[in-house]
Amino acid sequence: MDTKSVTDSDLLTTPPTDPSVGERVDIGPKQAERGSSFGEYMWEIVQTLVLAGLLIVVFRTFVFQNFIVEGNSMLNTLLPGERVIVSRIHYIIGEPQRGDVIVFQYPRDPSRDFVKRIIGMPGETIAIRNGQVFVNGQALPPETYVTNPSLDEMSPLTLNKDEYFVMGDNRGGSSDSRSWGPLQSRFIIGKAWLIYFPLDKFGLVPHVDLEPGT
Repeated sequence: MDTKSVTDSDLLTTPPTDPSVGERVDIGPKQAERGSSFGEYMWEIVQTLVLAGLLIVVFRTFVFQNFIVEGNSMLNTLLPGERVIVSRIHYIIGEPQRGDVIVFQYPRDPSRDFVKRIIGMPGETIAIRNGQVFVNGQALPPETYVTNPSLDEMSPLTLNKDEYFVMGDNRGGSSDSRSWGPLQSRFIIGKAWLIYFPLDKFGLVPHVDLEPGT
């Protein structure tokens, strides 16, 4: 229905002269417009809140998510109590790389999240001799970031096309692929990207170059 346009003459209608009829009360176009404007304002607020909620869900699902570090398996790269932003989008537009620190669902209990460093890539053969990691028969470069080195031994293990070999930087105090096997790609949440708390540790989570034979 078309809205009738209001002119000044519409506001000057003379009420009936018969007292029995009573004075006509006109709501007035300005009051009607005020009520309509309030409804439109509330509807805009509802739309804004719904959109904000959807953006938050999309942001957490596909872009970034924050985590609190627990445990000592990544000493001294990540310390207990530090807060980390994990980037999901890194692995939407690209692939995990050797040396990345990643957060993932623990394969034996997906309700738990772990943080480790990628050591072996899909299709590679990983072996450990006296604590030294070998990839396709070549030793990794000196892992200067490792704390509490171990003297582990592990027979050669060949990864499938969707598997990664992950280890904690605290080699003597980490439960990782040495004990529970390769990590399937479907369990990876994202790349540990930024430490944002405490403020004195603010900065990017360090990526290290671990190309074998260098």
